[in-house]
Amino acid sequence: MKQSMITPGKDDHGRFITHLNESSKAVFKVAYYLHQRGLDVNIPAIRRCKSHSEWKEYKDDGDLFISKGGKDYRIEVKARSSDFTDGTDWRYDDFFVCASHSYDMAEKKPYAYFILNKNRTHVAIINSDTHGSWNVVKKKDRRYENMVQSFYTCPLELIKWEKI
Repeated sequence: MKQSMITPGKDDHGRFITHLNESSKAVFKVAYYLHQRGLDVNIPAIRRCKSHSEWKEYKDDGDLFISKGGKDYRIEVKARSSDFTDGTDWRYDDFFVCASHSYDMAEKKPYAYFILNKNRTHVAIINSDTHGSWNVVKKKDRRYENMVQSFYTCPLELIKWEKI
């Protein structure tokens, strides 16, 4: 399914870089969690574009990779500003996974999404094999001025919730 998107503009580029820099903390938290479970973890270096016009040249291929059985799996990591421990205290009917264009345009699809709560104490794990059950919603991305885009959401019963 092809989705249209509006990328952060020139005015939002500084905000985007700030969010990118902050995202490393969540990536390393999840990497440690996976490492403690006996998985080999690889975290690619962050490359930052100097201007909004260069964003396509700097698009990454994943936040981290785990190796299992001689195969590498792409993991995407997100950090939410909402708190949750599991589906019982999540206040919505579904859960935002990612901007739909990021999944749709990915050459190597993510194996899973690890989405941390605000306090980084719990994680919602969404396996990409549930993609057929995801829905699309269009919403303003409140992190940026004038950015409206499509997002995938996942039904709560398909999520694995864990203390991290």
